[in-house]
Amino acid sequence: MKTFKTILIALLAVVSVSSCMKDDNTYDDSYEKEIARRDSVFKAQKDDLEAYAAEHFGENKKFDEKTGIWYEILAPATEPADFEYTIRANSFVPVTATVKYKGTLMDGTPFDEKLTDPVSMDIYSTNTSSIFACWIYAFYPKTTDANMQFSGLIEKGLRAGNKIRFISSSIWAQDNKGNEKLPANVPVVFEITVNKVANAM
Repeated sequence: MKTFKTILIALLAVVSVSSCMKDDNTYDDSYEKEIARRDSVFKAQKDDLEAYAAEHFGENKKFDEKTGIWYEILAPATEPADFEYTIRANSFVPVTATVKYKGTLMDGTPFDEKLTDPVSMDIYSTNTSSIFACWIYAFYPKTTDANMQFSGLIEKGLRAGNKIRFISSSIWAQDNKGNEKLPANVPVVFEITVNKVANAM
């Protein structure tokens, strides 16, 4: 749980630290309350995520302790790979991915899908404003480099040919900002097929 809290604090620092800190650069009460709120949501959903993975995922399912995300690779990357993620200034270079995907609730109700024609998505490891954080964790490689600002789920990251399915706590997705199709504070399930990945810059 200590690792989870560390990564949660780091992510919040990226997306909202400027609005949650006092002029003297000490964390204010609202920031600490936000950390506690998300931690509470994660703990409340943790058992449900594990139970879902046990029932719906195969024998090759894996658990990421840092994020609490359960996932399984349904198809390997095309070899030889025509792309590798690159690092610049202790962070991954942004990428653009062409994908097909489906997002559902735990009961199978779809809330978003692009299954007919592939769509292009911008994936930034330092910005979660335009895409769910769980997608960012899914795409970028796992790293043990302590200097890196971010580490993903799988060793080489998602590449062309990969197909992944995962279930994530809502804190890495819509969080408490739901809509008519995707309620607030409920876990999300995604299945993503990757057609292409390329550096965005």
